[in-house]
Amino acid sequence: MRRYLAIPGALLLITAFIRAALSVQWDRTGLALAAAGAAIVLITIVWNWHEVIEWVRDPRGVFAVTTGISIAVFVGLLVLLNIVVWYHPWSVDLTASGRNEVSAETRHILQRLEEPVTLQQFGRTSDPAVESLLRGFERETRRVRVEFVDVDRDRTMAQRYGVVRLGTVVVAADEKFRKIEEPNEQALITAIVQATARQEHLICFVTGHGERGLADAGPGGLSRLSETLAAGNYRTEAITLLETNVRTDCAALVIAGPTQSLSALELKHLDAYYEARGRIALLIEPDPAPSLSDWLRPRGFEPGSGAIVDTSGAGQSVGGGPRTPLGLKYHDHPITRGFEIATMYDGARPLRIIEHAESGGKPLPLAETSARSFATTSTAPSPAIEEGSDLPGPLTLAGAIAAGGGGRQDRETRMAVVGDADFVSNAWLRRQGNRDFFLRTLAWLIGEQEATLVSVEGRENRRIELTQSTRAWMYIVNVGLLPLIPLLAGIVVYVRGRR
Repeated sequence: MRRYLAIPGALLLITAFIRAALSVQWDRTGLALAAAGAAIVLITIVWNWHEVIEWVRDPRGVFAVTTGISIAVFVGLLVLLNIVVWYHPWSVDLTASGRNEVSAETRHILQRLEEPVTLQQFGRTSDPAVESLLRGFERETRRVRVEFVDVDRDRTMAQRYGVVRLGTVVVAADEKFRKIEEPNEQALITAIVQATARQEHLICFVTGHGERGLADAGPGGLSRLSETLAAGNYRTEAITLLETNVRTDCAALVIAGPTQSLSALELKHLDAYYEARGRIALLIEPDPAPSLSDWLRPRGFEPGSGAIVDTSGAGQSVGGGPRTPLGLKYHDHPITRGFEIATMYDGARPLRIIEHAESGGKPLPLAETSARSFATTSTAPSPAIEEGSDLPGPLTLAGAIAAGGGGRQDRETRMAVVGDADFVSNAWLRRQGNRDFFLRTLAWLIGEQEATLVSVEGRENRRIELTQSTRAWMYIVNVGLLPLIPLLAGIVVYVRGRR
């Protein structure tokens, strides 16, 4: 029986090599298995050395040894080939348009990456089309790694990036990330450029009038928003409008929920910043908070009085109430284009769009409530609409305007107005699409969408259009004629064998 002791040793060696081939590395467990297997085989050979010598002298033994060596060499070559393919992925695209490989522009950007980038697909099952696209990026450089995240098993990761839509791809570089809900080559390579960009945009938050604080970790603070912006390669800083002028290095100015009116001097400085190609995000609260209506009206926005109440039940369905309206309808704008996630507001002031703004430009609505909403000055938790005094819906929750520039987007003055500041607070930032909506707004304000949009050439997906008659003939040949060939061949062989 001692001659059969080599079998477990051989099995241990085979297990160690298979483990190394699959993981493309020799870890401690693999080395331990290989060492144990080799030791057992060696001990068996020494223990049975007389029989081994006789077996080798037998021609059958020589044949067995040479066969074993051949098999070992063949397995070794397969392992080596697997390792080479792992470290140097290779594929061939035989389509005429090259639609199954990345474009030359994408390849150039990927090969110049200086830091690791992770492409994470979120879902319950991997989308084969998206997986193929991501693997195409991974084949171009070892700095790109593709992962799949099961949203049911790893909810923490999904919440970290604010993923609410299956199939979303997150492009992460160190602590910075970009999220893509409709993955395609252009969106992915643009997100990679943004996530790996070294330039930081300074976002200035106005203080001095009871605005939300960047360092405030309470429910109404903006500490989570500050962390989100830092991860998106934005630098935040609190400033005051009482200074001589707004700092010229502010890529955008955010006024988040002032509870006191701005002084005449502050409005003058705000005017000067706005007219000098300023980029402003103004988040105002319902009464009794100041509306800045005198400053906004010439620029195309009329803040209404009271707060919005939504009786459609949409707010209640996601954990809110009548006074937490949802933004359900989005108008066509670079901010909202392709954005289909509802936004949630905790007490919102209605806005009216003035089409002919005195300062030039065309103000546009961004988000609206449902038709079963209205604006009221009543303080009751669930008031009913009063005809004549309350403003019926649908009501505008947010709007934007771009003016000047002479056709050049980098010289435009841009402003976004939202009738609520709570939607970016710690308590509400991660609800529904709030975070994404604000990040889209900020990207449009500072012109990041236009500045980093990578152009990828379109490649035609050629198809052969089959007529009805062609399809019918293909069906007859494939289903009716081809199966008869082996049957006829069998009949011929049978007949010939009977002769």
